[in-house]
This record gives sequence, C-alpha cells and structure tokens, in this order.
Amino acid sequence: MIGFVLVKRISKSYILVVLLLYACLTYRMLEYVFQDIAQTGASIKNYRFDGKFEIQLENVTFLINKLLHQRNNLNSGDYSLLKMLREHNIKSEVDIEPVLLNEDYVVSGAYPIKKRVYTPTSKYIINCKNIHEIDLKRKIGHGVSKQTLLGDFRGMPVAVKMVTRHQREVRHCIEKLNHSDTEFLSHRAKCFMFSNMKLMKEILMLEQLSHPGFIKLLGYCVRNEESDTMDLSERGVISVYELGTRISVYNLQALTWRERIQHSLHLARFLYYLEFSPLGSLRIRDFKEEHFLMSNGTLKMIDLDDVDNLEPSCSVYVNEVEHGNITFESQNQGCDFAIPCHKGLCVGFNAKQNMKFMYKLFFNVLICPTAIPNPLSGDLRNVLRRLDGNRISAAELIAIFDKLSAFDN
Repeated sequence: MIGFVLVKRISKSYILVVLLLYACLTYRMLEYVFQDIAQTGASIKNYRFDGKFEIQLENVTFLINKLLHQRNNLNSGDYSLLKMLREHNIKSEVDIEPVLLNEDYVVSGAYPIKKRVYTPTSKYIINCKNIHEIDLKRKIGHGVSKQTLLGDFRGMPVAVKMVTRHQREVRHCIEKLNHSDTEFLSHRAKCFMFSNMKLMKEILMLEQLSHPGFIKLLGYCVRNEESDTMDLSERGVISVYELGTRISVYNLQALTWRERIQHSLHLARFLYYLEFSPLGSLRIRDFKEEHFLMSNGTLKMIDLDDVDNLEPSCSVYVNEVEHGNITFESQNQGCDFAIPCHKGLCVGFNAKQNMKFMYKLFFNVLICPTAIPNPLSGDLRNVLRRLDGNRISAAELIAIFDKLSAFDN
C-alpha cells in the first residue's frame, strides 16, 4: 500500500516536471518568434491576446509565414510588396540615407524602393523643370514691354515671351538713370518690374480664362526678377505659347464665304465670352490687327496686356424733388452708347466697345456682301447696318451667323 502511494506521488511529480518543461519551451519559442518579428520590422502593437492559446499560435504562425514569404520575394528580386504599397498610395519615410542604384531605384533599409519625384500636377507641358530645353531661334515680334522669340521644344515650334532691356518701356527707364550712382543696379532692376508685372498679369489671366479665341498658353516659369540673361534656366519670368502666323485682315477677303462666316461666328462667340467671362465683362483696350494671329485655322488674340474688367464710372445726380419724391436723372451722364448709369458704373460699356472695334477690324471685311450668295446678302447688309450703329449684341450675332453657316446653296 505504501509503495503504491509512493509510485503515485512520483508519477504526479514527473507529470508536473513535464508540464513545466513544456511551458518553458513554449515561452522560449514565443520569445524567439517575437524577436524575429521585431527584427523584420513587423508591428505587433495592435495584436491582442484573447486567452485562447491555439488561436494565438495560429495567428503568430500565419504572420511568420507571411513575413518569410515576403522576405523570400524581396530576396529573389520580386518587389511585390513595393507594388502593393504603390497601388495603395502608401508612403514610407526613410530613416537611412539612400544609396543610388540607378536612375529609378534607391536602396533604403533592407530593400530597394522606387524613387518618389514630387512633381506638381499641371495642365501645362512646359514648366520651370523643362523650360531650359527650349532652343531659342530668333526674334519674331515685340511690343512696348515684351519680346517674342521663336523656340523649339522637343521638335515643336513655340513662341516664347519675355521682358528684355531692349524694349522701349525698359530702355527709356534705364536711360534716365545715373550710371555713377551707387544704387544704380537696384534702380535698374526696378525698370523691369512694371513690364514683368504685365507679363505676369497675362499669365494669370490665361490661367483663369478658357476660350479658343485666346492663344493657347503651353506653360510658364516664374523664378525671380532676373531679366538680363537669355539663359532660360536662370531667367525670371517666361511664358510659352502655341505658334501662330501673322494675318492681314484684307487678305481674309480671299477666303470662301463659308470660311468667312465661320470666322465671324467664332469672333461673335469670343465677344460673348468676353462679356460673360469668369472675371466679369472684359474690355480689350488696345484692339488692333497685330494682337491677333491665325493658329490651327482660327483667329486668336495673343496679347492681354490691356485687357481688364473695369466698366467706366459715371455720375448720378438729383434732377428734381417734388412732394418728397426724388427723381434721378442718369441717362448719358458720362456713358457712351446711350448707356444709363447704374450705381455709378456704365454697365454694358465694355461689351459695346468690344463690338465697335471688332466691327471696324474684322466684321466689315468678313461679312462684306460681295461674293456672298444672293439669298444671304440681304441679311448680311442688315447685320452690317446694326453693327455700324452698335445696335446688336454678341448673342444675336451668334444666332445669325449660326443660321447663315447652315445655309445650303
């Protein structure tokens, strides 16, 4: 009996020893597992133990297999993890100085990653990063404050605008300076400021306006106020446009009547856009032939220096006071085209002024009744009379030209 009890106690002791050894081995195994996870950069901050050993062990085993699989893929040159990160737009910060492998990949930490070049999204094909690729050929035009040069950008001809010291506005300012003055250089730099501001105004307006009646802006670069160098990688303010060809208004008479009606329709739509643009009613102050080019078969305006949205001011005065009632007389007080003064402004003046000059420059040539089919000549004469008296709107012109363009003779 005593022997039986002794054997039973010894058996229990062995069972306890075995269980204790199993617990120690399990603890050591888990310790190695978590050390390996920490070394491979895995995060277990969000891993929670739920008290169920089998589930815990299954989760840890799954995580280890996944890490080993990813490590094998990286070692064999398969960058599937990097692809997954890029597809989900996951950006990892790098603590180790990257070592250049080639122009596309750098070594960071334990594996190569694709270089991230932060290029601002833009609707333009030319910017400060690539504008130096333009090969300047020759001067093709100039104004009071800007110069236009023919350039070649990756095989595409372009027009490049910039401010130079040779332009009249800048040249006259420099000539007035005292060259012996210690502040000569700073004063000289100021001579370029107003002209650069006008070029910047043109860029900003084209950023906000969108119509085929404006020359297309291909890109620009604004770095500083440097205006002496012709090196485009250093120059301060540059704008680049599609290239057009000079026109002679009277040569437009040689076009077919359909082509002239189409040009008239395009110009009428341009006038309508100017009247109701996102910036308000715009007025072209300097309306002349040199400010228009032909590009891709369309007449386009190329200079926005003197375009603004300011309607002229006018005055309102009290005409008569009778029995406490005030009557305001506002007609023709500072407003042309018989426009009434509204809250101190000649509202509608800009549209009337644009129509007046567009008629003088283009419409009286494009819709001349000669060489027009007889059924249309009467309508066009009526349009010309209304244009001559400035008694027609851009919307009415669009409707008329649209109808005429559909005429089938």
